[in-house]
Parts: sequence; structure tokens; C-alpha cells
Amino acid sequence: MKRMPLTQKQFDLVATPPDWSPAEIPVSQWLCLPRVVRPYDTVAVMGSGCESTPRYINGIFAVAGADVLVLERNPKTDEPEGNAYHYVFQRSGHHRYPYIMCGLFRSETRVPHWFSAEDLHVYWGDVGEKPNRAVPADAARRPRR
Repeated sequence: MKRMPLTQKQFDLVATPPDWSPAEIPVSQWLCLPRVVRPYDTVAVMGSGCESTPRYINGIFAVAGADVLVLERNPKTDEPEGNAYHYVFQRSGHHRYPYIMCGLFRSETRVPHWFSAEDLHVYWGDVGEKPNRAVPADAARRPRR
């Protein structure tokens, strides 16, 4: 497992609704983080988290997590078309790098590590439902009305 320190600004790029419900994080924001897995094969990044109610995920007391869904370009016989990877984010207590991105994990994703398109309903629901989108990166600093 790699542990990568993150600034507040980097962590804000993966901000999600504050209730552990999954939301899509724009790939353009995800690619601004250090050492992400298979960036050119990534088709979606689904994040969730809550600063006030951390959870143990992959053995880490986490305030957020992200499933990285990538296209398998060289599948083996009978292997599905997707691979899911997981990162978790924890507080560090350091003033300059207040978060740590931990990963890469192949477990505790919402879909199996080897997934097919049929498995993706756990993120987007059934056809016709309104998708849940991540909050903009600067939303945490915006005043509430």
C-alpha cells in the first residue's frame, strides 16, 4: 500500500456529498492527484465520504474513499471488461498536508474488482434515475445560503 500526502486543495478535488453516498468525481479532477492507477484507462471515479463520521475501510480510519473504474484493455478469456480499484483518504493532523491518500486496494469497492457493465447500477441506479454528481471542488469554501 502506498501512502501519499495531500494538501487541502488536492483533497477538495475529490469532495463528495457528506453522507457516504456515492457520487461521480470528474476524471479531470481525479487526474490532478498524485500517482493514480491507470489514468488513461479510467472511465469513471466514484467517491463517497463524510468528515464527521469516519469509517474503517481497508483497515484505515477513513473520511472518504474512491472507486476507480477502469477499462480492461487485454481481458483474459471469460474476464469482464472492467477492473475496480479503491483508494481511501484519512486525516493526517499535519498542517501542510492534512490528508493522506492510501491505496491501491482491490477490495472494499462497491463492485467486484473484475466487473461488468451490469454491476454499475450500484453507482448510477436504474436507467432513468437522476445521477448523483460530486460537489464542485470549491464548494467546501462557499458560504451556505
